[in-house]
Amino acid sequence: MMIVYYLLGSYLLGAIMTAWFVGKWYGYSLQRQSSGNLGARNAGRVFGKKAFVVTAVGDGLKGVIVVLIGRYAQFEETVITWAVFCTLLGHLYPFWLRFKGGKGVATIVGALVALNFSYFPIFVFSFIASAYFLKSATFGFCIALILYSMIVIFTGVLPATLICSIIIVLWQHRQNIKERLI
Repeated sequence: MMIVYYLLGSYLLGAIMTAWFVGKWYGYSLQRQSSGNLGARNAGRVFGKKAFVVTAVGDGLKGVIVVLIGRYAQFEETVITWAVFCTLLGHLYPFWLRFKGGKGVATIVGALVALNFSYFPIFVFSFIASAYFLKSATFGFCIALILYSMIVIFTGVLPATLICSIIIVLWQHRQNIKERLI
């Protein structure tokens, strides 16, 4: 029964939208600004760098917290990665905002760091290199996420549930990728 509470709590944690609170702090609804997305990128575009950082850190902490709670409770890695997936679902589809949230970038990055920090420098390096050469943070992130996933898969430490989380985050970026390719 504790696992059910953990997974439900993970969804609810994910549904706490940092960008929504940042927007309220500035007196605006981010859902009505620019892309309407409740993520760090839109918060930064509308309100500036400080809003970007606050939102990215807040959303990233959701991924970190759910992993740390799972480890503290001594759940198996598979259960923890299911909790990461539930957190992402909460972030992407918050029930209290008509299921329209963010795209999950900071949340999955926070979870990946907490799950296995030793591979995180590879993620950072591949993101910086890809973003620099492709002149796109979105492409840089997607390439870094794919490369990171492949490395972790080949080392045998990435459960299938985490692959589902990575796929859903990449899926959320499909429109950005399509626009960039055209």
